[in-house]
Amino acid sequence: MALESNLARNLEVELPIQPQTVPTPKKERIHTPLTKRIGITKGEKLLISSVLVILFALVAVSISLEITIASTNRTLQDTTTSINESTTINENLEQEVQELSRYDRVYEIANKFGLDMNEENVRNVIK
Repeated sequence: MALESNLARNLEVELPIQPQTVPTPKKERIHTPLTKRIGITKGEKLLISSVLVILFALVAVSISLEITIASTNRTLQDTTTSINESTTINENLEQEVQELSRYDRVYEIANKFGLDMNEENVRNVIK
């Protein structure tokens, strides 16, 4: 029978609670004077310039030493090459002396100029 009545009913419905907006007080800006930037002092300038001069001098000395070392290495290589060439030439000349001083060649030249072998005039030299 409850459905047949047209009377309004009091229903309690829970509504979600909406947060209340509380106005936040605006913060007042406090005026603070800007601090002045202090420039570089004379002592700092002197210190920076002296460090830069020392750094420049070290770089110059380093480059100079590298150039000197490279020059010395080049001279060493040239000297080594010259020594190797001289050694090769000396070995070739020693081989040529050995070939030219063979007994049969010397004997052939002596016969060509009419020289005879005289055992009394021959001296043996031991190296």
